[in-house]
Amino acid sequence: MGSRRNSVHQSIIYAFSVSLLGYALLALTALALTLLVGLATGYRSSLTFFTLALLTFRLSEIHWAFVLFPPLAAACGTILLSKTPLHRTLAAGLGLSSPYVLIALVYVLMRAGEFPLEIVIPWVLWIFVVGVVSSVAVDRFRFAE
Repeated sequence: MGSRRNSVHQSIIYAFSVSLLGYALLALTALALTLLVGLATGYRSSLTFFTLALLTFRLSEIHWAFVLFPPLAAACGTILLSKTPLHRTLAAGLGLSSPYVLIALVYVLMRAGEFPLEIVIPWVLWIFVVGVVSSVAVDRFRFAE
């Protein structure tokens, strides 16, 4: 019983470590993209509009608390996926990208048109890659132990 409880505890710590590290890397990526767009076009986009729009798919415009939705949902997704036969790093990539896919699907089903697919698809693929990299980093540096 103690071994199982320890295993569950470790998977929760791992999932939150991967999610928080991944979200921090995504925040840095979104900030870098904001700065690159400004340098390339000469147009300084709003940090709130562009960076938070990428990071939260505009949920932060509803309420600032939604800034926490992607990492919390990613941690839950990673915990659930880690209990499947998927490889741990694949589960982390899918877990981190799952809230973004969910939000994008809601926008598509509601015909909201908030994000063009030309932005959503590469961004979600990048989020998957960041999830895999975060998983490898957590495993390598043993943050989860």
